[in-house]
Amino acid sequence: MKRLSSWFALLIALLVVLALAPSATATRQGLVADPHARLTKAAKNTRTSSSVAAEAGQADRIRLIGHNRLGGGGFNADVWGHRGFAYVGVWGAGPDACPATGVKVVDYRNPRRPRLVSRLQNPAGTTAEDVVVRRVHTQAFHGDLAVTGIQACDNESSVFRGLQFFDVTHPRRPRELGRWAAPLPTIGCHEVDLVMRRDGGVLAGCANVFAEQINGSDEVILVDATNPLRPRKVGGWTLGRDLGLDPTQGVGCFAASFAHSVRFFDAGRTVYVSYWDAGTINLGIANPAAPRFVSRTPIAPPDEDGDNHSMTLAKGGRVLIINPEDFSPLECPDDSRFGGWGEVYLYDNTNPRRPIFLGTFSTPNSRSTRTDGDYTVHNTEVVRGNQAFSSWYSDGIVWWQIGQAGVTSMRGQFVPPAAPDPFGVLPTAPEVWGVYLDRQRDLILASDMNSGLWILKPVGLGDF
Repeated sequence: MKRLSSWFALLIALLVVLALAPSATATRQGLVADPHARLTKAAKNTRTSSSVAAEAGQADRIRLIGHNRLGGGGFNADVWGHRGFAYVGVWGAGPDACPATGVKVVDYRNPRRPRLVSRLQNPAGTTAEDVVVRRVHTQAFHGDLAVTGIQACDNESSVFRGLQFFDVTHPRRPRELGRWAAPLPTIGCHEVDLVMRRDGGVLAGCANVFAEQINGSDEVILVDATNPLRPRKVGGWTLGRDLGLDPTQGVGCFAASFAHSVRFFDAGRTVYVSYWDAGTINLGIANPAAPRFVSRTPIAPPDEDGDNHSMTLAKGGRVLIINPEDFSPLECPDDSRFGGWGEVYLYDNTNPRRPIFLGTFSTPNSRSTRTDGDYTVHNTEVVRGNQAFSSWYSDGIVWWQIGQAGVTSMRGQFVPPAAPDPFGVLPTAPEVWGVYLDRQRDLILASDMNSGLWILKPVGLGDF
């Protein structure tokens, strides 16, 4: 939820107001709770950055294979890969910069010549930042099912926000199947997930940012999509009602607590929720109608900002990785209590009820306070148990390794060339939002907010 100008610009105004005086009234006055609006604040510095050089000897360990500009319209968001097709979301920065150009579907079966073949169209006035695709088999649907998270660019509008479901069995001819509508006036679904459970059901997850502060509704939402033509909510969870923590309280430079992302594990029996400032929360959902609290892993302390953006598991679930999205150098440049852009946090997750801090991983730029780019981590994915690949905004894609007892080391890096934002909201700098690992072909899909989709090959990955 942080600094990418356009999406951050608007969100920053909304988030700050909500943090100071969270109320439904404030939200109705036009505040848009986009966790990425803070990027706009940085963009206002009108900074220009060229491609950031990788550490010596590491740039050649990730090889560029292919690239597609996705139509050149910018505002690209997260990326997902499925059966040789990439799905890239679309962001927005408020009512005046909300292109709603749909999730772009790219055929990369020939990775050297990726081709844009279709779009999953989101409604006008919305974003579709996050997308997940799974192969599912139910009585109601058999094929490849995509879910997109829809948020309103203007919270005062009555535009649909929530979840959209698409049949992408034939990616060149996607077909919308159904929708689940989030309650007004909440923002809608920011990050989402989708899982086929062992009981034969299909479950979708939604993080509805600031919903509890806006109108007291669930921020963690579980939707039964077994019949994607008629998705229905089956469960929910909130920080205040279910854990007794005050959602209006926060820590760090940007003090605000809200659910930012959801991620299923254990075939849909567990969901991890990344809560800004309140920690990474593990919920047991064997019964989705009654989520059961398992543990909470706050990163503050030792982190001073506590912005749990997303998470994943490594080493067969024994290591918990938390990605904080820390924009302190831009938001609080004159406050000595806050340092650089931050680092990834690792926890021993052998006992998921009591994760134990192991250590951190960071890049030289993320340890600095330089402001010619955005040097905070965004997402991390893991392959072969201990090989981590992170989307790191202006640091591009960073490949790092998890050793024994949480010891980490950097393996490689790819930073795309700087590209301008056609809307003039984001800085002309690398802004890599998403990372997806194609494990069958050892390829990396990377989405840059300005320049599009990049297809990469890690050299030597097979040695691990």
